[in-house]
Amino acid sequence: MEVCYIFPGQGSQSIGMGKNIYDRYFFSRKIFHTGNEILGFDITDLMFNGPEEELTKTINCQPAILISNLAYFSALQKHIPCSLTLGHSVGEYSALVASNALSLEDAIRLVKIRAELMSKCIPDEKIKNSTSHMAAVITTNLDLVYEACERHSFLGSIVQVANINSPSQIVISGNNDAIIRTVEYLKDKDIKKVVYLKIEGPFHSEIMMPAAEGMKKALEDIIIKEPTIPYIANYSADFVYEPDQIKQILVKQIYGTVKWMQSLEKAIQKGFKIFVESGSGNIQTNLLKKDYREVKVLDNKDII
Repeated sequence: MEVCYIFPGQGSQSIGMGKNIYDRYFFSRKIFHTGNEILGFDITDLMFNGPEEELTKTINCQPAILISNLAYFSALQKHIPCSLTLGHSVGEYSALVASNALSLEDAIRLVKIRAELMSKCIPDEKIKNSTSHMAAVITTNLDLVYEACERHSFLGSIVQVANINSPSQIVISGNNDAIIRTVEYLKDKDIKKVVYLKIEGPFHSEIMMPAAEGMKKALEDIIIKEPTIPYIANYSADFVYEPDQIKQILVKQIYGTVKWMQSLEKAIQKGFKIFVESGSGNIQTNLLKKDYREVKVLDNKDII
C-alpha cells in the first residue's frame, strides 16, 4: 500500500514529546543525541521535562519538532513504507529528510538558523491581552478572509493569509493591531469563531522577509539532493524534485502562505488514500479525519 507521511509543524510541541520513542527504540535515540550535539544544549531534556514556557519559544520548539517528527519516522517506517511526504511549515524539513533530500545533521542546523532568524523578526510591539500575532479563522469563505486582510493592511501594520489548513480553517498573521482590526471585521461579517494562536510572532507574513534573506544565505552551503521519495512543498502545493528549486521553496515558505489544504488535496488527487502523522500529538490526524473523510488515517499509536 502507498502511504503518505505528514509531518506536523509549530503548535504540535508538548512536554514529553518523543519520549515514548526514545524509551522504546534504541535506534531512534541517535536522532535526539545528534540534536543535542548540534544545538549545543540538551534539547532532549527540554522536550521530555520542560519547562513549557521554554519549549514553546520558537528557537526551541522548531528544532524540537524536527527531532520528534524524525524520531517517530524512524520507528514508523520500520512497519509502513513511505511513498510520499508532506510537512507543515517547519515540518517540511522533516519531510525532506524522510524523502532523502536533506541529511539529518543539515536539517537540524537549518532549523536552528531558521528559528533564530524568525525570532529576530518578531516586532517589538505591545500585544493586547488575549490576542497575538496570528489567529485561526473558522470559515469556508477564503475570499472573505483575503478581502479582510487587504482591507486592514496599511504601511507598517500588515495582516495576510498565513496558512490555508483545511476547507474550514484559515490562519491570518501580522502586526497585532492589524490582526485585531481584521478579526473584528470578520466577526461583523458573521464569522462565528476566530481563535488567537499562542504563537510568538507573525510567521508566514512579509514581516519575516529579513529571515527569508538570511535563510537564502544559509542554504548556499547546504547540499540538497533530488528526493528519492516524492514530496509536496507547502509554498507551491506541488511536487518538487530539483534541488535548487527546493532551496527557493524553503526561502519563500518563511514569508509565504502555507497551502496545506491544497497540498493534501494534491496528494489525494494523485491517488493517495492512506495517511499517517509522523510526530507528537494528533493535530494533522484530527484535521484529516474531520475534513477528508474519504481517506484512511492511521493512528501512529496503533503502529508503534
